[in-house]
Amino acid sequence: MTFFRSRPQQAPAMTLEGVLGPNSRVDEAPGLAVAAPAVLAVTRDEQLLFSSGNSLHALKKWGASPRLWRTFDSPVTALCCSPGGLVAVGCADGAVLVLDQAGDVSSSWSLSLAPGHAADCLFLSETELAVVDTGYKPDEAPLSLAPWDATPRGQVSVVRPVGRVNVLASGLHCPMGISQDDEGNVLVTELELARIVETTGRPRQSGYPAYPGRLRRTNSGYVMACLARRDPLIEFLKTEPAFVAEMTATIDPRNWISPRLKPDFSHDFPIELGATRLFGEVKPWAPSFSYGLVIELDRHLLPVRSAHSRANGRRHAITDALSWHGDIIAVSQASGEILHLGPEGAVS
Repeated sequence: MTFFRSRPQQAPAMTLEGVLGPNSRVDEAPGLAVAAPAVLAVTRDEQLLFSSGNSLHALKKWGASPRLWRTFDSPVTALCCSPGGLVAVGCADGAVLVLDQAGDVSSSWSLSLAPGHAADCLFLSETELAVVDTGYKPDEAPLSLAPWDATPRGQVSVVRPVGRVNVLASGLHCPMGISQDDEGNVLVTELELARIVETTGRPRQSGYPAYPGRLRRTNSGYVMACLARRDPLIEFLKTEPAFVAEMTATIDPRNWISPRLKPDFSHDFPIELGATRLFGEVKPWAPSFSYGLVIELDRHLLPVRSAHSRANGRRHAITDALSWHGDIIAVSQASGEILHLGPEGAVS
Protein backbone atom coordinates (compact mmCIF):
# COMPACT_ATOMS: atom_id res chain seq x y z
CA MET A 1 0.00 0.00 0.00
CA THR A 2 1.42 3.41 -0.99
CA PHE A 3 0.35 6.74 0.49
CA PHE A 4 0.39 9.88 -1.66
CA ARG A 5 -0.19 12.84 0.59
CA SER A 6 1.19 16.22 1.40
CA ARG A 7 2.61 16.86 4.82
CA PRO A 8 -0.38 16.89 7.19
CA GLN A 9 -1.03 19.64 9.68
CA GLN A 10 0.43 18.59 12.99
CA ALA A 11 -1.71 18.41 16.09
CA PRO A 12 -0.79 20.83 18.88
CA ALA A 13 1.87 19.32 21.09
CA MET A 14 0.79 17.92 24.44
CA THR A 15 2.11 20.07 27.26
CA LEU A 16 4.55 18.76 29.85
CA GLU A 17 1.95 18.78 32.60
CA GLY A 18 -0.03 16.22 34.55
CA VAL A 19 1.22 12.69 33.81
CA LEU A 20 3.78 14.27 31.46
CA GLY A 21 4.99 16.72 34.11
CA PRO A 22 8.80 17.00 34.42
CA ASN A 23 10.47 14.79 37.01
CA SER A 24 13.91 13.27 37.64
CA ARG A 25 13.14 9.56 37.22
CA VAL A 26 15.54 9.05 34.32
CA ASP A 27 18.38 10.92 36.03
CA GLU A 28 17.90 9.04 39.31
CA ALA A 29 17.59 5.55 37.79
CA PRO A 30 20.31 2.92 38.31
CA GLY A 31 22.37 2.55 35.14
CA LEU A 32 24.65 0.09 33.40
CA ALA A 33 27.41 1.73 31.35
CA VAL A 34 27.50 0.42 27.77
CA ALA A 35 29.55 1.57 24.80
CA ALA A 36 27.27 2.85 22.01
CA PRO A 37 23.95 1.28 23.15
CA ALA A 38 20.93 1.53 20.85
CA VAL A 39 18.29 -1.22 21.08
CA LEU A 40 16.77 -3.77 23.48
CA ALA A 41 14.78 -7.00 23.27
CA VAL A 42 13.66 -9.78 25.60
CA THR A 43 14.29 -13.38 24.54
CA ARG A 44 11.89 -16.30 24.98
CA ASP A 45 13.81 -17.39 28.10
CA GLU A 46 13.48 -13.87 29.58
CA GLN A 47 17.03 -12.66 29.00
CA LEU A 48 17.55 -9.02 28.13
CA LEU A 49 19.44 -8.50 24.89
CA PHE A 50 21.03 -5.09 24.32
CA SER A 51 23.24 -3.75 21.59
CA SER A 52 26.67 -2.22 22.02
CA GLY A 53 27.92 -1.01 18.66
CA ASN A 54 28.46 -4.10 16.49
CA SER A 55 27.63 -6.59 19.23
CA LEU A 56 24.74 -7.94 21.27
CA HIS A 57 25.01 -8.75 24.96
CA ALA A 58 22.69 -10.81 27.16
CA LEU A 59 21.68 -10.10 30.75
CA LYS A 60 19.89 -12.71 32.91
CA LYS A 61 18.86 -10.29 35.65
CA TRP A 62 19.51 -6.71 36.61
CA GLY A 63 22.81 -6.44 38.47
CA ALA A 64 24.32 -9.57 36.89
CA SER A 65 27.30 -9.41 34.56
CA PRO A 66 26.31 -9.27 30.88
CA ARG A 67 27.80 -11.77 28.47
CA LEU A 68 28.67 -11.32 24.82
CA TRP A 69 25.96 -12.98 22.74
CA ARG A 70 26.94 -12.25 19.14
CA THR A 71 29.07 -9.87 17.07
CA PHE A 72 28.14 -8.49 13.63
CA ASP A 73 29.91 -6.70 10.77
CA SER A 74 28.30 -3.30 11.41
CA PRO A 75 26.40 -1.53 14.22
CA VAL A 76 23.08 -3.04 15.30
CA THR A 77 20.16 -0.71 14.51
CA ALA A 78 17.10 -2.94 15.07
CA LEU A 79 16.31 -5.91 17.29
CA CYS A 80 13.34 -8.09 18.19
CA CYS A 81 12.53 -11.60 19.41
CA SER A 82 9.70 -13.94 18.51
CA PRO A 83 7.67 -16.03 21.00
CA GLY A 84 9.17 -19.13 19.35
CA GLY A 85 12.74 -18.08 20.10
CA LEU A 86 13.90 -16.41 16.89
CA VAL A 87 15.99 -13.23 17.10
CA ALA A 88 15.95 -10.66 14.28
CA VAL A 89 18.80 -8.18 13.95
CA GLY A 90 19.01 -5.21 11.60
CA CYS A 91 22.43 -3.71 10.92
CA ALA A 92 23.65 -0.37 9.62
CA ASP A 93 24.96 -1.94 6.42
CA GLY A 94 21.42 -2.95 5.42
CA ALA A 95 21.67 -6.59 6.47
CA VAL A 96 18.72 -8.15 8.30
CA LEU A 97 19.60 -11.42 10.01
CA VAL A 98 17.37 -13.96 11.73
CA LEU A 99 19.06 -16.11 14.36
CA ASP A 100 18.06 -18.92 16.69
CA GLN A 101 18.35 -18.81 20.49
CA ALA A 102 21.98 -19.94 20.33
CA GLY A 103 22.90 -17.01 18.08
CA ASP A 104 23.31 -19.05 14.90
CA VAL A 105 22.07 -17.47 11.67
CA SER A 106 19.05 -19.25 10.21
CA SER A 107 19.81 -20.70 6.78
CA SER A 108 16.26 -20.10 5.56
CA TRP A 109 16.39 -16.31 5.97
CA SER A 110 18.61 -14.12 3.79
CA LEU A 111 17.67 -10.46 3.66
CA SER A 112 19.02 -7.02 2.84
CA LEU A 113 17.49 -3.55 2.86
CA ALA A 114 20.57 -1.78 1.47
CA PRO A 115 21.02 1.07 0.87
CA GLY A 116 18.44 1.90 3.56
CA HIS A 117 18.67 0.73 7.13
CA ALA A 118 16.32 -0.89 9.61
CA ALA A 119 15.21 1.35 12.47
CA ASP A 120 13.03 -1.30 14.14
CA CYS A 121 11.52 -4.72 13.50
CA LEU A 122 8.73 -6.94 14.80
CA PHE A 123 7.80 -10.59 14.31
CA LEU A 124 4.19 -10.72 13.14
CA SER A 125 4.48 -14.52 13.22
CA GLU A 126 7.29 -17.08 13.20
CA THR A 127 7.51 -16.70 9.41
CA GLU A 128 6.75 -12.98 9.01
CA LEU A 129 9.10 -10.18 10.07
CA ALA A 130 8.05 -6.53 9.70
CA VAL A 131 10.99 -4.18 9.19
CA VAL A 132 10.87 -0.38 9.50
CA ASP A 133 13.04 1.60 7.07
CA THR A 134 13.31 5.34 7.82
CA GLY A 135 14.21 6.10 4.21
CA TYR A 136 17.50 7.67 5.24
CA LYS A 137 20.95 6.21 4.65
CA PRO A 138 23.04 4.93 7.57
CA ASP A 139 25.38 7.93 7.37
CA GLU A 140 22.47 10.39 7.53
CA ALA A 141 20.96 11.67 10.79
CA PRO A 142 17.15 11.41 10.70
CA LEU A 143 16.78 13.50 13.85
CA SER A 144 18.49 16.44 12.16
CA LEU A 145 17.06 16.00 8.68
CA ALA A 146 13.45 14.88 9.21
CA PRO A 147 12.09 18.14 10.72
CA TRP A 148 12.95 19.96 7.48
CA ASP A 149 12.23 17.18 4.98
CA ALA A 150 8.77 17.28 3.45
CA THR A 151 9.26 14.03 1.52
CA PRO A 152 7.71 10.96 3.23
CA ARG A 153 10.28 8.37 2.17
CA GLY A 154 9.98 5.68 4.86
CA GLN A 155 8.30 2.30 4.59
CA VAL A 156 7.46 -0.92 6.40
CA SER A 157 8.28 -4.20 4.66
CA VAL A 158 7.29 -7.74 5.59
CA VAL A 159 10.01 -10.30 4.92
CA ARG A 160 9.65 -14.06 4.98
CA PRO A 161 12.03 -17.00 4.73
CA VAL A 162 14.01 -17.41 1.52
CA GLY A 163 14.09 -13.65 1.07
CA ARG A 164 10.46 -12.99 0.10
CA VAL A 165 9.73 -9.29 0.67
CA ASN A 166 6.46 -7.35 0.42
CA VAL A 167 5.96 -3.66 1.16
CA LEU A 168 3.27 -3.32 3.81
CA ALA A 169 3.20 0.49 3.80
CA SER A 170 5.18 3.28 2.14
CA GLY A 171 5.03 7.06 2.11
CA LEU A 172 5.70 7.22 5.86
CA HIS A 173 7.41 10.27 7.32
CA CYS A 174 10.53 8.96 9.06
CA PRO A 175 9.01 5.89 10.75
CA MET A 176 11.03 4.85 13.81
CA GLY A 177 9.15 2.22 15.82
CA ILE A 178 6.66 -0.60 15.29
CA SER A 179 4.23 -2.54 17.47
CA GLN A 180 0.83 -4.26 17.35
CA ASP A 181 -2.38 -3.54 19.21
CA ASP A 182 -4.81 -6.01 20.75
CA GLU A 183 -6.63 -6.45 17.42
CA GLY A 184 -3.43 -7.20 15.51
CA ASN A 185 -3.21 -3.81 13.77
CA VAL A 186 0.38 -2.82 13.04
CA LEU A 187 1.29 0.52 14.62
CA VAL A 188 4.15 2.76 13.49
CA THR A 189 5.64 5.86 15.11
CA GLU A 190 6.46 8.78 12.81
CA LEU A 191 9.30 10.83 14.24
CA GLU A 192 8.81 14.35 12.90
CA LEU A 193 5.02 14.26 12.95
CA ALA A 194 5.13 13.05 16.58
CA ARG A 195 2.34 10.57 16.07
CA ILE A 196 1.38 6.90 15.82
CA VAL A 197 -0.38 5.57 12.74
CA GLU A 198 -1.58 2.22 11.46
CA THR A 199 0.05 0.84 8.33
CA THR A 200 -3.31 1.42 6.63
CA GLY A 201 -2.62 5.15 7.02
CA ARG A 202 -5.17 5.76 9.81
CA PRO A 203 -3.76 8.01 12.56
CA ARG A 204 -4.19 6.52 16.02
CA GLN A 205 -2.74 9.24 18.25
CA SER A 206 -0.84 12.48 17.66
CA GLY A 207 0.46 15.60 19.35
CA TYR A 208 3.07 13.94 21.54
CA PRO A 209 5.45 16.46 23.17
CA ALA A 210 8.55 14.67 21.87
CA TYR A 211 9.91 12.89 18.80
CA PRO A 212 8.85 9.25 19.25
CA GLY A 213 11.23 6.39 18.63
CA ARG A 214 10.49 2.74 19.37
CA LEU A 215 7.14 1.57 20.72
CA ARG A 216 6.87 -1.61 22.82
CA ARG A 217 3.93 -3.51 24.31
CA THR A 218 3.73 -3.81 28.08
CA ASN A 219 1.35 -5.58 30.44
CA SER A 220 -0.83 -2.46 30.71
CA GLY A 221 -0.38 -0.84 27.31
CA TYR A 222 2.79 0.47 25.69
CA VAL A 223 6.03 2.21 26.50
CA MET A 224 7.45 4.74 24.02
CA ALA A 225 11.05 5.90 23.83
CA CYS A 226 11.46 9.55 22.86
CA LEU A 227 14.57 10.85 21.12
CA ALA A 228 14.15 14.52 22.03
CA ARG A 229 11.55 17.04 23.10
CA ARG A 230 9.62 18.98 20.45
CA ASP A 231 11.02 22.49 20.59
CA PRO A 232 8.77 25.55 20.10
CA LEU A 233 11.44 27.30 18.00
CA ILE A 234 11.57 24.40 15.54
CA GLU A 235 7.78 24.33 15.31
CA PHE A 236 7.73 28.09 14.70
CA LEU A 237 10.40 27.93 11.98
CA LYS A 238 8.24 25.54 9.99
CA THR A 239 6.15 28.62 9.20
CA GLU A 240 9.22 30.43 7.80
CA PRO A 241 10.10 28.58 4.57
CA ALA A 242 12.58 31.22 3.34
CA PHE A 243 14.67 30.95 6.50
CA VAL A 244 14.60 27.16 6.41
CA ALA A 245 15.59 27.11 2.73
CA GLU A 246 18.61 29.31 3.42
CA MET A 247 19.62 27.31 6.50
CA THR A 248 19.47 23.94 4.75
CA ALA A 249 21.27 25.28 1.66
CA THR A 250 24.15 27.07 3.39
CA ILE A 251 24.81 25.39 6.76
CA ASP A 252 26.19 21.97 7.62
CA PRO A 253 23.31 19.72 8.78
CA ARG A 254 25.14 19.13 12.07
CA ASN A 255 24.53 22.79 12.91
CA TRP A 256 20.94 23.12 11.75
CA ILE A 257 18.33 24.21 14.25
CA SER A 258 17.20 20.65 14.87
CA PRO A 259 16.78 18.15 17.71
CA ARG A 260 20.04 16.65 18.97
CA LEU A 261 20.98 13.40 20.65
CA LYS A 262 23.42 14.88 23.17
CA PRO A 263 23.25 17.89 25.51
CA ASP A 264 26.82 18.93 24.66
CA PHE A 265 27.36 22.67 24.25
CA SER A 266 29.37 24.26 21.46
CA HIS A 267 29.75 27.82 20.19
CA ASP A 268 29.03 26.36 16.72
CA PHE A 269 25.44 25.64 17.69
CA PRO A 270 23.02 28.47 16.78
CA ILE A 271 21.14 30.52 19.40
CA GLU A 272 22.17 28.39 22.37
CA LEU A 273 24.79 30.73 23.81
CA GLY A 274 22.20 33.05 25.28
CA ALA A 275 19.51 30.48 26.05
CA THR A 276 21.19 27.56 27.74
CA ARG A 277 22.99 28.90 30.77
CA LEU A 278 22.02 31.16 33.64
CA PHE A 279 24.64 32.15 36.21
CA GLY A 280 27.03 29.55 34.81
CA GLU A 281 24.77 26.50 34.96
CA VAL A 282 22.07 24.85 32.89
CA LYS A 283 18.67 25.13 34.52
CA PRO A 284 16.28 22.17 34.20
CA TRP A 285 13.69 24.36 32.48
CA ALA A 286 16.16 25.91 30.00
CA PRO A 287 15.56 25.65 26.24
CA SER A 288 17.21 22.46 25.08
CA PHE A 289 17.35 20.67 21.73
CA SER A 290 18.09 17.37 23.49
CA TYR A 291 16.02 15.71 26.22
CA GLY A 292 15.42 12.37 27.89
CA LEU A 293 11.83 11.15 27.97
CA VAL A 294 10.06 7.81 28.36
CA ILE A 295 6.26 7.77 28.11
CA GLU A 296 4.04 4.94 29.30
CA LEU A 297 0.81 4.74 27.31
CA ASP A 298 -2.48 3.00 27.94
CA ARG A 299 -4.10 0.68 25.39
CA HIS A 300 -5.57 3.73 23.63
CA LEU A 301 -2.05 5.20 23.23
CA LEU A 302 -2.73 7.99 25.70
CA PRO A 303 0.05 8.95 28.15
CA VAL A 304 -0.42 7.70 31.70
CA ARG A 305 3.12 8.10 33.16
CA SER A 306 6.46 9.55 32.20
CA ALA A 307 10.13 9.66 33.18
CA HIS A 308 12.38 12.61 32.35
CA SER A 309 15.96 13.77 32.08
CA ARG A 310 15.57 17.53 31.74
CA ALA A 311 17.75 20.19 30.14
CA ASN A 312 20.36 19.97 32.91
CA GLY A 313 20.52 16.16 32.75
CA ARG A 314 22.85 13.94 30.73
CA ARG A 315 20.64 10.93 30.07
CA HIS A 316 19.09 12.20 26.86
CA ALA A 317 18.23 10.49 23.55
CA ILE A 318 16.15 7.54 24.80
CA THR A 319 16.40 5.24 21.80
CA ASP A 320 14.54 2.23 23.22
CA ALA A 321 12.46 1.20 26.22
CA LEU A 322 10.60 -1.98 27.16
CA SER A 323 9.16 -3.95 30.05
CA TRP A 324 11.38 -6.72 31.50
CA HIS A 325 10.30 -8.73 34.55
CA GLY A 326 7.71 -6.00 35.18
CA ASP A 327 10.29 -3.19 35.18
CA ILE A 328 10.84 -0.49 32.57
CA ILE A 329 14.32 -0.69 31.03
CA ALA A 330 15.52 2.10 28.72
CA VAL A 331 18.55 3.06 26.62
CA SER A 332 20.12 6.51 26.92
CA GLN A 333 22.30 6.89 23.86
CA ALA A 334 23.59 10.28 25.01
CA SER A 335 25.02 8.98 28.29
CA GLY A 336 25.86 5.48 27.03
CA GLU A 337 23.76 3.57 29.58
CA ILE A 338 21.04 0.98 30.03
CA LEU A 339 18.66 2.37 32.67
CA HIS A 340 16.39 0.64 35.20
CA LEU A 341 13.39 2.93 35.67
CA GLY A 342 11.57 0.77 38.20
CA PRO A 343 8.28 -1.12 38.04
CA GLU A 344 5.96 -0.63 35.13
CA GLY A 345 3.12 1.62 36.24
CA ALA A 346 5.13 3.27 39.04
CA VAL A 347 3.86 6.72 39.96
CA SER A 348 5.82 9.38 38.12
